[in-house]
Amino acid sequence: MNFQIDKNRLLETLQRVGRATASYRKASGLNAWYLREFFFKAELDCLTVAATDTYVFMEETVSIGHTDGINKTFAVEATPLLKAIKSLDNQSLEFEVLEYQVIVRHSVGSFALPLSESVEIYKATPRPDIKFNTAHQIEMEAPGLLSLLNRCAYAVAQDELRPVMNGVCISLTKEYTDFAASDGHKLVRIRKKSITIDTPATLVIPRKVTEILRKILPATGFVELCFNEYVVDWPEDSKEPRPAAACRIIVDDNTVITFRPIEGRYPNYNSVIPTKFYKGFTIGRVAFVKSLERLSQFTSSSGLITFTIESGTIRMEAEDKDFSVSATEVLPCSYYGEKFRIGFKDSSLIQTLKNINSLEVEFQAVDASRATTFSPATQPDSEEVTMLLMPMIIGD
Repeated sequence: MNFQIDKNRLLETLQRVGRATASYRKASGLNAWYLREFFFKAELDCLTVAATDTYVFMEETVSIGHTDGINKTFAVEATPLLKAIKSLDNQSLEFEVLEYQVIVRHSVGSFALPLSESVEIYKATPRPDIKFNTAHQIEMEAPGLLSLLNRCAYAVAQDELRPVMNGVCISLTKEYTDFAASDGHKLVRIRKKSITIDTPATLVIPRKVTEILRKILPATGFVELCFNEYVVDWPEDSKEPRPAAACRIIVDDNTVITFRPIEGRYPNYNSVIPTKFYKGFTIGRVAFVKSLERLSQFTSSSGLITFTIESGTIRMEAEDKDFSVSATEVLPCSYYGEKFRIGFKDSSLIQTLKNINSLEVEFQAVDASRATTFSPATQPDSEEVTMLLMPMIIGD
């Protein structure tokens, strides 16, 4: 069969869908080569491009022209095809799909790639099955979801012992929806009062899916989420098997991501956020971040920066005794209580502050040994941002 397609449109599709392929290490095992391939289905005037790593299934449909009316399904190794097309100038490409190879003709020549025999393996790969009669559905603006994921991403854990922490938790209720992430040392909770659902539900999106969404979400449009919740409290003596969790996300009506949410009970993040504080102040966020970035050049391997807060000022100190370097900076703040000291890891604090979209940030602490919260001095409309960071021990 033959068809034509615009080079730029095809390249954009391949780059997006290619994010669902497996790494070389995971795809190098026996019978796993198909996890590094693109699967194509050409029919009428549409071409569907798909890929998977067996956990995430991704596909996108684009328009094609000049078909000979023959439907065809075929597979090609992802890397050589992507590199070859990326090197071409903008033009229309002609694909000729033969029995054992595909020939791609362009303005200055052509190249041929062998067809893979793994189409049937791909079709037989078990994939998440959405039970639409019991599924939860929400619709969000794509830029809004992108902003939420960007601010949560830095706190997502990479913990083999607690896999449920390795993703962004979306907790939906009748009053609000929380987007939360934590690695045990830092925590983000963004509460959206504009997103509600009749039946409370929880979805934990794996790290890989959040990274895909952060790369492909457009600046306009909407995103649809449809998912079956993982039932945590399923009776052990039940004769029925525990329902499988599954989620489908549709972006721009033509890009579909289907995956298995992380199973398990996400920790009760609300229980670790302090509700009573004894220390608190506001400070200019931009100047605060710049000072921290300078001071981070003088910290020891621990990354400790100590803060001495007293009436109207915050004094920041960094020191590495092994190399005889140190730095001190003082900034004004709104604190007018008793003098106290607290310490934080430089990189964690800088990441926290950079993910707060506000000119001023509010700092609230119970004492120097318990979790401290950071939030915008003025919360955005219909949104409540709370970021938590554990302090470090200050040596004498």
